[in-house]
Amino acid sequence: MKRRDFLEGAALSIVGSTVGSSLSAQTADEEPEATVDRRLAFTEAEYRSRVAKVQSAMAEKRLDALLCYNMASICYLTGLESIAAHKYWLCVVPAHGDPLLLMQDFESHNASLSSWIDRIETYALFADPVNATRNILTAHQLDDGRLGIELGALSSLSTQDYLRLSRMIPAAELIDATDVVPCAATIKSPAEISYLREAGRISSLAMQAAINVVSEGTTDNDIAAVAAETLIHEGSEYMCYQPIVTVGPRSGVPHSTFQRIPIRRGDPVFMEFGACVRRYSSPIMRTAVVGKPSSKMREMFDHCLISVNTSIANLKAGAVTGEVAAASERAIGPLPEGWVWHGYYAYSIGLGFPPEWADCGEIDVVKGNKTVLAPGMVFHCSTSIRDPGKMGTTCSETVVITNDGCEVLTNLPRELFVR
Repeated sequence: MKRRDFLEGAALSIVGSTVGSSLSAQTADEEPEATVDRRLAFTEAEYRSRVAKVQSAMAEKRLDALLCYNMASICYLTGLESIAAHKYWLCVVPAHGDPLLLMQDFESHNASLSSWIDRIETYALFADPVNATRNILTAHQLDDGRLGIELGALSSLSTQDYLRLSRMIPAAELIDATDVVPCAATIKSPAEISYLREAGRISSLAMQAAINVVSEGTTDNDIAAVAAETLIHEGSEYMCYQPIVTVGPRSGVPHSTFQRIPIRRGDPVFMEFGACVRRYSSPIMRTAVVGKPSSKMREMFDHCLISVNTSIANLKAGAVTGEVAAASERAIGPLPEGWVWHGYYAYSIGLGFPPEWADCGEIDVVKGNKTVLAPGMVFHCSTSIRDPGKMGTTCSETVVITNDGCEVLTNLPRELFVR
């Protein structure tokens, strides 16, 4: 399926009020006024099923309402998107009935692009959103209820605003419910998987394009630029992470990236790209080298490859995440002294906004986790091994759990690419 066909077929276009009835009043040289084209990522029925799933989890915690401040949670339940995830956004999910959105009036127009929700409240550009929240909760008789609330690094609710809100509604009981929506989102629907599959296709094309231009004297910025161009040209939207490219000794430093560094012969080129389609990302990681790889680099990459291959062989419905991680650890064996690997063999991935594309950490594939895998769970299965400040190598795939194993959504040979 061509990129244009996929994107036009996957999005559900709901056009607002048309201009046809007013055409007779226009002069011959007037252009009809355009109307916003609302493009829901999913059917209203699918959004409602998500709300119902979350309300079921709320009932188990005896919550009267859930206050969602994580943009990914808000988008999951309502479809709402914005690049300004740092602003004060709130989705109030009652124990029964439809959610309600609160947002800055300047940002409220985004709801007309992507959200199915009609219950929308706004606060003025320079008004106090916490006061607006208190007013909404009071109006809906929730100001003395048991309220779940999303906290943490991805919440748009600052510590100061949380303290202010708790003082404004002293009769309410505020319960940490940060994981309620992410845990409800772990099983992806066929429609979600179709977006993840398309994102995987784009990520793989970008990785191949980047590998093709790896050469002596080329900079890490050059590689990142080719990747970014391919990602966007092929249909990726606003990404959770920029392309990650780090070369030579910098490849041994976790979470470093491009900085105009020329590639030398023998340098590893560590790359990670994740296209985004309707907020769903499917990352892929690969390593390339200019010229013959050293024996150390080859050994390091072989550990990565064995780890990823073992994880993929064991990721299937009914498997226990901690046991999958333990099997991969045994396959790798002890690493040479000084080499580092953090031990996250796979983590749940799905709908995200910068700075994160992972969703529910409760089901990560790490030793000791007792989560049982189920069809529809999606993971970024990766291993990155580094000798800090000297070199690093990596390999990864995005996979979806099926009844008889897992389907790899990214598509590129798993090898150390020698250029």
